[in-house]
Amino acid sequence: MLSIPNIYTSRHLKYFILVPVLLMLVGIYFSSRIVLDSSLSGGVSIILQTNTTSSTPSIASSIASKLHIPQPSIQRSPGGLQITLAINESLAKADTYLLNFYAYRASYSSSEVNATTLSLALERSPGNKTIEAGLANATSGMNNSLSGMHTSLNSELAELAPFIGSPGASANSTDAMLGVAQGSYANASKVYQQSILNAIGSVVPYTSYSYQQLTPTLGRYFLKQLEYVILVAFVLIIIVVFAIFRSPAPAFAVVFGAANDMVIALGAMGAVGIPLGIASIGGLLMLIGYSIDTDVLTAIRILKRHEGTPEDRAYASMKTGLTMTMTAIVSFGVLFAVSVLTYIPTYYEISGVVLFGLFGDILTTWLFNATIVLGYKKRKDRRS
Repeated sequence: MLSIPNIYTSRHLKYFILVPVLLMLVGIYFSSRIVLDSSLSGGVSIILQTNTTSSTPSIASSIASKLHIPQPSIQRSPGGLQITLAINESLAKADTYLLNFYAYRASYSSSEVNATTLSLALERSPGNKTIEAGLANATSGMNNSLSGMHTSLNSELAELAPFIGSPGASANSTDAMLGVAQGSYANASKVYQQSILNAIGSVVPYTSYSYQQLTPTLGRYFLKQLEYVILVAFVLIIIVVFAIFRSPAPAFAVVFGAANDMVIALGAMGAVGIPLGIASIGGLLMLIGYSIDTDVLTAIRILKRHEGTPEDRAYASMKTGLTMTMTAIVSFGVLFAVSVLTYIPTYYEISGVVLFGLFGDILTTWLFNATIVLGYKKRKDRRS
């Protein structure tokens, strides 16, 4: 067990909560500096394994000159470089037209089903004005959707022409149009990827690379879904914790602990430059689990057990919780060290986020949560 003094017998215990609160404010300040990686903002992210010693500004300038684009963002990472380019404007517009094409095609299919159904109904009831009107509307919907598909496809192909040229023949059926729309975008993306890699390779020699391209539309969708997942997680936490303790004080302490750990981790990400992406959000979700574990353990020991004084139970919880947290810190520290040596971006982001959050969890849990729950327990005992 860890040999540490029992801080919960201190007369100045209530002042301990100021430390996590100050960390929360610092985290909020630095979190404004967080940048979204290409998995959420859209764009191209290339990670190179390279030993180049050239300065990042000169590399960025050379790449921008060769590709005729704004200067990319380049960060040195353990073992190489991370290069982030804004999404190509033509590809972004083509992606929007492709999504419009999908929407028109779905509308066309729906109108086609309605038209077929109404045609069969009209055969059974010739001259039925209601069915005839419905069939006319369905046919009009098919024509409008087909026109929209043609317009969207032509607009998409016009945006992709700089990469793949103009198609040799026009497609007539909706299935053929779909094949042209999807195939053209895929081919243009491959051409654009190769042009980027050729330009980078002429500036920076590298041994291996990873390439990731995401459109702004899909990035916004991912971000919205991830925000929804985190919101649902906190709502479920509030419901479960309140059901366990049936009191707002310990429930507030547990929820505040999880939220503050996330704020501290986000602030650290902004301060040291870890981007917010799907991988780092996975780390934040893992952090919620670690935080809830220690917070609920502490609250249950203080409130529901009876051996010794509340201060002794809080102290025992702290020793157990610190042992658990330090074990997790060592585990993620090893993962972080491996990711630094080999620079595996997913592991680097996840382990970095969790490590910062766990250090914040130590201060939040044992200086704020335990103090709040202990104070609530003492007030409850005095009233009874």
